[in-house]
Amino acid sequence: MAIQLPHLALDLQARRHADADRLAQHPLLIVERGERPRVHAANRAARRAGARPGMPLGDALALLDTPELIEDDPVARAREIHQLAAALLQFSDHVHPEPGAQRILLEVGRSRRLFGGLPALRERAEAVLRELGFQPRTGMARSPAAARLLAAHRHPEIPEDRDALRRSLARFPLGTLPLPATTREALQATGLRVFGELLRLPRAELARRHGPDLLQTIDRLLGDACETLPRFVPPATLELTLRLDHEIRASTALVFPLRRLLQQAEQQLRGRALSLQGMQLDLQHREDTTRLNLERGQPGIRAADWLSLWQTRLERETLQAPVIGLRLHSAELLEPPATDDGLLTGDPAGDHDDAGHGAGHPRHLPAVLARLRARLGAQQVGRLVNRGTPAPEDAQEPVFAAMRPGPDTATHPPSPAQRACGTALWVHAPEPVPAPRSGDTQPLGRLENGWWDRENDRRRDYALTRDVRGRWIWLFRCLRNGGWFRQGYWG
Repeated sequence: MAIQLPHLALDLQARRHADADRLAQHPLLIVERGERPRVHAANRAARRAGARPGMPLGDALALLDTPELIEDDPVARAREIHQLAAALLQFSDHVHPEPGAQRILLEVGRSRRLFGGLPALRERAEAVLRELGFQPRTGMARSPAAARLLAAHRHPEIPEDRDALRRSLARFPLGTLPLPATTREALQATGLRVFGELLRLPRAELARRHGPDLLQTIDRLLGDACETLPRFVPPATLELTLRLDHEIRASTALVFPLRRLLQQAEQQLRGRALSLQGMQLDLQHREDTTRLNLERGQPGIRAADWLSLWQTRLERETLQAPVIGLRLHSAELLEPPATDDGLLTGDPAGDHDDAGHGAGHPRHLPAVLARLRARLGAQQVGRLVNRGTPAPEDAQEPVFAAMRPGPDTATHPPSPAQRACGTALWVHAPEPVPAPRSGDTQPLGRLENGWWDRENDRRRDYALTRDVRGRWIWLFRCLRNGGWFRQGYWG
């Protein structure tokens, strides 16, 4: 499958505008600079007035009334082709970008069954690109050369075998074939007009008159000659940039361009079967850069979820200078969890997820914590880390610096003593209480002393009892002096 992006320069401009329809109403020219500036691309309003790609800029200006001129950026176009190639990896493991031709090739023969046939696969790929703000033209054939030709001319058929491909190509004019200009003119001088007439001529005579390159081109079009295409290997990190067409002075106005970047990040991560837990957003000013970081409680890729967190984060950000560009970056890409119950398709921010769990379900807790961190700051929301000490009042400590377990914050599994004590709703420092009546307690287990008590005898017998209000009280009896103490309330 060949995916042609003939309006890539215009698509990149439209992605920077919140109102792309208004942009299309005024003549716009993308200009190739040089000794003789030319029109690289023209929007619909400019084309209606007669401007065309390849036209000298002076001729185009003579036809248009004060058009908007934007300098072409070949580097940005090539970078975008590679970023889209990473997103298209979700449809094939063999993707080959061709930045110079604004085209991407995919080997999809092994993917047809996975996506329900070639027409459905093509429709899915086109839908992804349109969602990202691009207008693709696609062509599918048994050879890369034929797929390129069909995509360039919006040919809707999918010729899967050689005979069908031969019939589809037979109607193409010779001027559309990938032939040198001298060969094309020589063939047309003999009266040939379409590819089908060329196929009826003897191959030996064609080779004698026009050289073996012509036969090689014919064989590549029909799929009789192999064309090797290197596989695209995406970078190890995620990095997306977007240059804005105007300065943004309010942080809330960054939501629209940021949505574009997050949508592209989601498609890239889907293509690479990866996820991420944190990302960095650089707000580029004319003189410096403001760097913002955001992390979630668990990995995720959905653009809508990340955008909700970024909106909350940006609400408390005051811009020190106007923003002229965005850069989204993540140096650590993660393997998706083994159980992705709604991770890639669910909506933790919604009222219910795909499994019918409400917003208060425990599996939504990481999303809630992520929103709290975005609103309050990472240093204001911590987590409890197991210290490996059995005494409940000393067993955990809050950690605010790191969200993810690492070498410095690795958690320990509960000890046998902690498992015997169970889980309490509220844990207090030991507080003396009267001894419960005999038979009113439910034994839980004994806590013996050891290395952790630092030579303080903390041997205890834990038990449950109810107070006068019917609440479960978590008690222990000190084996050193026989006194009773309240540890907390049972959950």
